[in-house]
Amino acid sequence: MFFFKRKVVLVSLFVLAISAVAIAYASGQSKPDLPIHKVVNLSANSLTFHEIDKLDAFAELIVIGYATEDFRDREHVITAFDDGTMQSFHTNTNIKIEKILKKPKDFPSDQNELTIIEPVSLEGDVKYTVDDYVELQKGDKSVLFLMKNSFGDYGLINDNLGKFSLEGISQYSVPQSSTVEELSEYGTFRDSVMEKYHLN
Repeated sequence: MFFFKRKVVLVSLFVLAISAVAIAYASGQSKPDLPIHKVVNLSANSLTFHEIDKLDAFAELIVIGYATEDFRDREHVITAFDDGTMQSFHTNTNIKIEKILKKPKDFPSDQNELTIIEPVSLEGDVKYTVDDYVELQKGDKSVLFLMKNSFGDYGLINDNLGKFSLEGISQYSVPQSSTVEELSEYGTFRDSVMEKYHLN
């Protein structure tokens, strides 16, 4: 009888220990991303270049880099007027720089990290975007065309034609609503970017 009670206590302790480990493990896991249920697209009168030489001449900083965080984990900035109406929005995206293709004189040649501004933001499960801009994907090495704003921050320019993945064209390169003609234009532009910077 004593042996049976001892066996029950040991089994109970084992089950309790396994439960504690399982709870601790589950608590340490990140919660799955909540789905983005609504995308609000706003139009802007932004200057868009359709030739690589013109975009290259206009951009102040051109790098090969990638976002280091998932979109939800980035700093999303939304400002409003006094009456609550949205004034502006953007996302501060931390990138790792792998190579600098063009830079201003005051930009350090050995700088390998930078926070850039993307014309998109997130509030709960609503994503706000300018001209159907699709955010950079974590870890996706891309050619990025940047320009400094009046606050001294570098922002991505030329909307979706200002970032080109080295991996090719994916569902994250252009909006899902893109027409065949827009996809073709993007592909042609990407080819000219890869050729100009010898990335083929």
